[in-house]
Formats: sequence, structure tokens, C-alpha cells
Amino acid sequence: MYSQTISLQPGQIWVPTAKQASQRKILGCVNGMVSYATIESDQPENAKTHPYEKQSAFMAWIKETHAHLAETQSATTSPAFDLAQRVVTLRKAFGMTQEDLAGRMGISRSAIAFLETGRSSSVRKHIPQLAEIFQVPVDLFLSGMADKDVVEVLSSDEQNLITLYRALPSEFKLNVQKYIERQNVYR
Repeated sequence: MYSQTISLQPGQIWVPTAKQASQRKILGCVNGMVSYATIESDQPENAKTHPYEKQSAFMAWIKETHAHLAETQSATTSPAFDLAQRVVTLRKAFGMTQEDLAGRMGISRSAIAFLETGRSSSVRKHIPQLAEIFQVPVDLFLSGMADKDVVEVLSSDEQNLITLYRALPSEFKLNVQKYIERQNVYR
């Protein structure tokens, strides 16, 4: 028996082995919770967003369906759609309706609908206010990830690897992550 370490990251697309199950694209990871969109391989435009659930439940789904990371994590959606999905996910996680969020922001419900479908080009100007309402860092909306300081003792080899990794462009970082995950599958 082997121990497999999986690091869930926003943007990852998990493909189940079972053909009847939908793919899942991770939209956000916050405090041990994960939000995702289910994507039908033949209709990626009809992605359905799911509110935050425990990462352990998502990991159980991976194990249960024998899901693996998609080889290419090229965007199946636009950045505007990804940003809109983060707004939807957070709103639902907080148990808010579009009307509730509109009231908190001082805009109309239809403006929220436009923000949540990615049809509004003004979503970026609302990010600071959304971050305050949902009590999350602004970076969560922009990159899908939030930084948190963690104190950990590293060996010199580990420190060198982290320094090299941080110097890589984003597209190479994804390749490194996929490579490491594939190596861990066989342990």
C-alpha cells in the first residue's frame, strides 16, 4: 500500500475514470475547504458551480472515481468566468442571495447577476468591496489563491527547491506540480 500526497490547487481539472462522472475544476481553496465547478466534457460552457465543501470530501471523490489531473490545464473558461465563479461560490458559501449581496454592495440585483456571469467588465472595481464582505484577501479573487504565512523548518535541499520553483513562470510551475503528482502515484 502506498501513501499518496495530493495538493489541491485552483485551476486544476480532475478527470474521473468513470465516463458517467463529470470532470471537476477547482475554483478555490480556503481553510481546508474547496469549491469546484462540474464540467461535462461535451459541454464545458454549462459548468455548474458547487459551494465550498471539505477538502477531505473532494479527496474521497478523487479516490472513489480514480480521478486524475488533466494533462493540460489549459483554460476551458475565460478569466472573467473564473472570477465570476469565485463571486458565486463565496456568495453561496455565505448563504447569501443575489439580492442580499446587492444590498450589501449598494448596487442592483441585476448588476450582481452580470458580475456572476462574467458579462460585466466592472467586476474588478468591486473586488475590494467583495473581499471585505466575504472577509477574504483580494488575491483570492485575482489568482484563486490566498497566501498565509506558515512557519516551517526546511532542509537546505528543500529551501533550494522552493527558491528554484518560485523563480519559474506560472506555466512551468503547473508542469512541475503535475510531474511531482505523477511521481507520487507510484509510491
